[in-house]
Amino acid sequence: MPTITVFALLTTDQQVLLAQRRLGSPPFAGRWTLPVAVLRPQETAEECLERLAKAEMGVEAVEYEFADTLYLDDPAGGGRYVGNVFLVLRWEGKLRYRTHGEFQDVRWMPLEELTGLPMPEPMRRWLQARLAGEEFPQEPPDNRTAWNAITAAYQARHSFPTDRLIYGLRCPTEDELGLLGDVRGRRVLVLGCGGGEDAIALARRGAQVVGIDLSDERVRSARELAQKEGLEVPFVQANVEELPDLDSESQDVVVSSQALNYVEHADRCFAEAFRVLKPGGLFVFSVQHPMDACLGDHPPYALDKGYWEVQHDWEWEFMEEGLKERFRSWYRTAADWFALLQEAGFQVERLLEPPPPSEPPTETDLSWGDAAVERASQVPATLIFKARRPA
Repeated sequence: MPTITVFALLTTDQQVLLAQRRLGSPPFAGRWTLPVAVLRPQETAEECLERLAKAEMGVEAVEYEFADTLYLDDPAGGGRYVGNVFLVLRWEGKLRYRTHGEFQDVRWMPLEELTGLPMPEPMRRWLQARLAGEEFPQEPPDNRTAWNAITAAYQARHSFPTDRLIYGLRCPTEDELGLLGDVRGRRVLVLGCGGGEDAIALARRGAQVVGIDLSDERVRSARELAQKEGLEVPFVQANVEELPDLDSESQDVVVSSQALNYVEHADRCFAEAFRVLKPGGLFVFSVQHPMDACLGDHPPYALDKGYWEVQHDWEWEFMEEGLKERFRSWYRTAADWFALLQEAGFQVERLLEPPPPSEPPTETDLSWGDAAVERASQVPATLIFKARRPA
């Protein structure tokens, strides 16, 4: 799991304040970086920044703003880091550094001195662009890294049940829809299993389940949950676009709940689902409804993206934990999903756009926030397909 860090960006007269880490003091031991601190448990990113400024630089960070997120590897230390960079606009006190602290040197560096300085390359390029007044071309979002970073915060916020299969926000459950039928003794593959709740719910009904997810941390969390529930459910880290470890025609059911919007090559995923299913096997999946995906979070819910815009980059913020991660999603129209299923060889049996139930929102619904719950009363939040591999 990547370590969450906070970097302080202080600039003046086209110079930037850089700190050289002490040897044996990770992250980035012996290298130059922006002043950095590792986020402590129960500490917000803002609190971490203020602690860093006071403890290591001797100043009070009076005014600051979030600048960017950097994804950095430390080959020497073997660690992966998610760095939240804050621009310190105003500070009080005289800048200094503790001689017995984590830095062995601190200097104001002009743009021309960044070249050749031993520092993480993504940070060097980011700083060079910033000091030169140029727009820094961001790396594409890495969904695996982002999910690894937010898993703990996500699981704490969203407590999904393990006694029933949920297809989406304000949506009937599998118990009500009956799309899978009796799964006792059947081999079921869960694509994008997340924290494992769906796979565990199916295992409770007697299915022989395997869960697959892109995120290492989500898989670890799923294994812990299954152990806590007293169930033996294998969970595997893998990309659902490639399932080489699963035999052809080995599964009775393939199911996925709210995961395939994170899959770039859905055609490859569907081809693999078709391959591993037995003739006559079922493929049932739900995604965020493409209309719901277009709308913003605040009334009157204006369009946030175009309906036919498939690839969409966005940020997921967990303010209390000091996390802000970039994701890339792929939002296809209902017609697109239908065509992809047909091209893979499936026969589509049902397409569902469930209206919200008349009952009040559940605790699980409310965990998504008031805006999402209210929006779900205006447009369908979930799109569900039931398809079958011909016998």
